[in-house]
Formats: sequence, structure tokens, C-alpha cells
Amino acid sequence: MSGAARRTERSNREPKVSAILLAAGLSTRFGSPKQLAELEGDALVRRALDMLERSPVDEVVVVLGHRASEVGKVVFGAKARVIFNEEYKSGMASSIRAGLAALGRDSRAVVICLADQPLVSPRLIGRIVSRWRSTGADVVASSSQGLVSPPVLFSRRLYHELAKLRGDRGAKVVIERHPDFETVPVRGGALLDIDSKEELLLAQDALRRLALRRPARARADDGP
Repeated sequence: MSGAARRTERSNREPKVSAILLAAGLSTRFGSPKQLAELEGDALVRRALDMLERSPVDEVVVVLGHRASEVGKVVFGAKARVIFNEEYKSGMASSIRAGLAALGRDSRAVVICLADQPLVSPRLIGRIVSRWRSTGADVVASSSQGLVSPPVLFSRRLYHELAKLRGDRGAKVVIERHPDFETVPVRGGALLDIDSKEELLLAQDALRRLALRRPARARADDGP
């Protein structure tokens, strides 16, 4: 059964889960559009999108901003809904709001993901979605060494709070308002957020070590 067929079958019997892929940032610290930085021959934004399309979410919205025409060419042809955030210079919150506005009306939860976390896997997204389905929690966050990090799932009950975000703090402030949130533990390094060329090299090394440890099928399904 194809991925699209599985998503259709799943959406007919379970609440719909969406994903927002944030790819609008200015990449100030990186020095060039990190969405387009390549890892194993693929741009980071394309790797993130391909990962989400292999994960158990029912729709994906990609939010573009800085250098949108170039980034858009990389994601062209994807099944995801690709939108442009005109307010991207004001910070991450505007991209979250734009992504929320583009979700389907039947969305019951959304996983907010970053385009610069190349070690996040479809399996991790699946664990997050499964935890939400089993607990009904308003927030399910990834956690490594006690620190909470994207990807983070928010139930529809919190969409109104996300829609009020402003500036560049992202959704952390919403998580802080709900201290009883669920977490999905992830081993160290898997939530690496690329902000520098050095961190891109770290991700490259991690993927190389993974390739030596696992058979091809496990690499595709699980990630680090």
C-alpha cells in the first residue's frame, strides 16, 4: 500500500494530524540560507519534507519566507501545501501563524517541525503522534537530556494560543503554560539544530556513523 493510501485509510478512522514545516528563517547565524544547505546531496528543507512525507501525518504545510523563490524550487512537486509568509522577518511566530491558517479544517493536532533538524526521523514523528493518540495530551514534545525541543505536537485546543504568538520565541511560551505536557525521550544528538557550518559537519558525521551501523531499510525508516 502506498504512503498516500495509508494516510487516506488512517484519516478515515482516526483524528487528522497535520505538520507544519518552518522554512522561512533568515539564517543569520549560519551566514547563508540553511534551508538550502546540502547534507548527503539533499537540501535540508527537502530532507525534512521527505521525512515528514514518510511519517504518520495526514497533511504537511511548508512555510517559506527568506529566499522563497530558491527554496520553493527545492520543494516543488511535493504533495505538501507550500505557502509564503509575508511577515517572516518579524520572527518564527509569524510562520507558525501562517502555517496554522493553512491547515485543513479537520486538523485535530499539529506537529511543528524545523527545516534544520536533519536527524529527526519518521519514527520519532510516529512516536509523538502515538503518544498524543494514547494520552490526548494538549502538548507532546521531544526531549533530550531533560531539554524540550521541536518537533512538538499541539492539540487543536491550543491552536488559538499558537495563533496569538508574536516575535521570535516560537511555541515555547505555549508549552510553558501547560507544564503537564507529555514528552518523548530522544537520545542525545538526534535533535541537533543546525545553526552553523560546524553543526552541519556534526550532522554529516552522525549520518556517516549511522550508515555504518544499520542496514539500508532501518536507516530509511528510523533515522538516528
